[in-house]
Amino acid sequence: MHIVRINVKTHKINYEEILNDSKHFLLGARGLTSQIVHDEVPPRCDPLGPENKLILANGILTGSPFPNSARTSVGSKSPLTKGIKEANVGGRPSLMLAKHGIRALVFEDISSDLKMLLINEKGIELLPGTEYKGLGNYELHQILRGKYGENIGIYSIGPAGEHKMISASVAANDLEGYPSRHAARGGLGAVMGSKGIKAIVILPPKESKVKMHDLKKFREVSTPFAKELANTKKVFSTFGTALMMRIMSEHQGIPTKNFRMGSFDKISNISGEKLHDLVIARGGKKNLACSPYCVIKCSNFVVDANGNHITSSLEYETMCLNGTNLLIDDLDSLAKIDHFCDDVGVDTIEFGGTIGVAMDCGKIPWGDANSVFNILDKEIRENTDVGRLYGNGVKNIGEKLNAQRIPEVKGQGISAYDPRVFKGMGVTYATSPMGADHTSGAAIAGRVASQTKDYGELTKNEGKFELSFELQVYTTILDSMGCCYFIGPSYENMEIVTAAINAMYNLDLSREDVINIGKQILKTELTFNEKAGISKNTNDVPDFFKLEPSEPSGLKFTFSREELQDFWENLD
Repeated sequence: MHIVRINVKTHKINYEEILNDSKHFLLGARGLTSQIVHDEVPPRCDPLGPENKLILANGILTGSPFPNSARTSVGSKSPLTKGIKEANVGGRPSLMLAKHGIRALVFEDISSDLKMLLINEKGIELLPGTEYKGLGNYELHQILRGKYGENIGIYSIGPAGEHKMISASVAANDLEGYPSRHAARGGLGAVMGSKGIKAIVILPPKESKVKMHDLKKFREVSTPFAKELANTKKVFSTFGTALMMRIMSEHQGIPTKNFRMGSFDKISNISGEKLHDLVIARGGKKNLACSPYCVIKCSNFVVDANGNHITSSLEYETMCLNGTNLLIDDLDSLAKIDHFCDDVGVDTIEFGGTIGVAMDCGKIPWGDANSVFNILDKEIRENTDVGRLYGNGVKNIGEKLNAQRIPEVKGQGISAYDPRVFKGMGVTYATSPMGADHTSGAAIAGRVASQTKDYGELTKNEGKFELSFELQVYTTILDSMGCCYFIGPSYENMEIVTAAINAMYNLDLSREDVINIGKQILKTELTFNEKAGISKNTNDVPDFFKLEPSEPSGLKFTFSREELQDFWENLD
């Protein structure tokens, strides 16, 4: 496998082979992106300047038949958090990249000229991309499929990325061909825009260059695990992540009205069950895989009343932050918001949080979906002053409007779980090197890191440091394998992952060896952040979560700043 370095200014392309004794040998996806950022990016540099780098990397299990193992990690210094950042995404391109023998693409320097990177059997080439300037992801992907074939893999940015708005995402095309999958968190689409890269197009290779030492032994591990996941996740496969809408409202921890409340009285209008019925009635699709080898299949395909595609994979976080959080209770409106976010290329979570602050400050009426459509489809798309206000994230708009309640940590908007109720998730928000990112260690209802441990009741402090710590370590490992964390970041599953690595690479690692890889990656990320000025003193949540009870639960966030500052002291 190779690391490919592309200088966007000089157009020079270099290939670095990853040898068995290389420091990068057992680093993939998040582990590799974070290591390269740590080693090569000055911590205090401008995230949109020439010293920053953008890395797209697949996992060390990508290219194998391990379940849910074909995700891409996009990594860089974040313009949103100003620290190290990784956001991962499913879709088509990761597997294709691996089959070409590429572990990572590293983009260096900056360019004011728009370009496209083409990867095929002949090699890698930077091509002019000015003809695609200003295109939304939907039109762009349609043009590229028409030019290069329906089976290509695509990474791209929309207008928000071109405009370097710091909530911009990196899109990947899904298995149906739409740009519905996004490495959304951290504003990494803006970094891609600073490199002048509008799109990366990957043509499928004739033969895979991924090597497997012992396929028989590998399948002895992966096949039973895949069958178990397909069986145990059937409800998830049917309803998708939207199933959590009603559940989280019943737990009284779903962000509502800019995190003023934890339940929504109109939740039945936008529940996962209602979405399921709507999709089926209109002839849409359910049980779709988000990437090759996905066995959970929690994605959906949402169409309008005339059967026309609106969006793919309308998920809980998008529905929550743009639904209950904004008091919008109409599924068609949420699907349309998702479509526009995917098209202009912004993080739906960051955007929903941003609009929530604006509504809280009286800039937009609560529940006004039409104003939200206009902001996305006109203001952000056209890079107006208003568009930049809403395209640069929760913290930015909160400061510009002098808001009293800004739900962010380390510059990134808090996602779809109220930390006053989900105490373990609150710990993850406060302590993750990634900012307020639920995917860093999703301590949600029913989630444990080991079947043999008791982590305490959901809304109590007891056991939550241990739960968040372990989930963050195990999730880091799954991220670095290129795996979706829905397969389960647990101590038990680390044994399965270890066996798969050993069979693929002819190694004799123990479970503890693999767990230590995850811990080392976190150390690397925390070290970079410290040098970037993001110290342990930033491990906290906004004060209003400590002062204002969430209604109707009456709960507050009850960990002290001092406790949170010492969270990583025993990372060894």
